[in-house]
Amino acid sequence: MTEPQRAGILPCQSIDELIAQGAITSATPFDHDQVQPASLDLRLAARCWRVRASFLPRVGHTVMGRIADVAMHELDLTKGAVLERGCVYIAELQERREGGL
Repeated sequence: MTEPQRAGILPCQSIDELIAQGAITSATPFDHDQVQPASLDLRLAARCWRVRASFLPRVGHTVMGRIADVAMHELDLTKGAVLERGCVYIAELQERREGGL
């Protein structure tokens, strides 16, 4: 990408380029239809947590660092799960951004 600092929507060609460069990685191979015309479909990983309410981590802290404080319970998604409507969940994703994206 020639202008990585520009805000806005990335076309699929730019998303494909980020994947090819390793700026976006995945725990499992990317699906052939995962890259859309202007987005990347993200996939759930193995775990998610039901939390009391949405929150932002404090400055200098991570979301994972707050899970112990706010999680009601953890769900193992590898065994299948039903997420309740109207509830807030924090989920691990298979996709990750690498470096200074």
